[in-house]
Amino acid sequence: MILRGVRYHIEVAGSGPPLLLLHGFTGTHATWRRQLERLSESFTVYAPDLLGHGHTDTPAVNRMRMTEQVKDMEELLAIRPERWLVVGYSMGGRIALTLSCSRRVLHTVAVSSTPGIMSAAERKARRLKDLQLANELREEGLARFIERWERIPLFASHETLPRETRQALRAERMSHQAEGLARSLLAIGTGSMPPLKNLPVGRISWVVGEDDSKFRTIATGISSEVHIISGAGHAPHVDQPEKFDTMIEQLLLTHMGESR
Repeated sequence: MILRGVRYHIEVAGSGPPLLLLHGFTGTHATWRRQLERLSESFTVYAPDLLGHGHTDTPAVNRMRMTEQVKDMEELLAIRPERWLVVGYSMGGRIALTLSCSRRVLHTVAVSSTPGIMSAAERKARRLKDLQLANELREEGLARFIERWERIPLFASHETLPRETRQALRAERMSHQAEGLARSLLAIGTGSMPPLKNLPVGRISWVVGEDDSKFRTIATGISSEVHIISGAGHAPHVDQPEKFDTMIEQLLLTHMGESR
């Protein structure tokens, strides 16, 4: 699908009210393979590869910034007359939170995400860190970067995952191009994102892993509607897929029911 002149790869499944699923950094639509199967029984599910990821285009860095990606998603939302439900994980959660103010969005579920960094000094430090990561990607290549990325403390819980799950994660991460991920870091890293100060809190649910103390603290500092998945870290959809699927389905059906 072409959105504002850029080619997006979007998986579509099911029928019913529209639901948008937004993956995290180094992910693709395949992040949601389980959810596409389960949620398509109740919703029409749209799962795009975001800019610089998977089979979607990698335009210039300025065209990949948060404001631009949100405009792309708003154009996608405009294909349906109904208001949408949106679920976003990590980087995709930041896009989902930015999109949550749109009149086309009924409810947002932010998974392991943040409304941004409020401190200008901390944003600058994060931009420098992301620039370093982008340079490493370009200089050392995708395989070495992914090897290190999988070992950061945020994903420590993945060490105990079944081998086939870890292999599927590695294959998804290795499906990218180094330049696409590098530009994504520069364009839409947390340090480059305008912080969100006026979120429609009543239209947002937060989902976090019990062991993800950083993002649990962020969510509970913003909202009373925080849903914690036990036995999970930063990627609850990977660590505890059955618990995650059940929780997400219940949240979506509840908020869809409240709108009627």
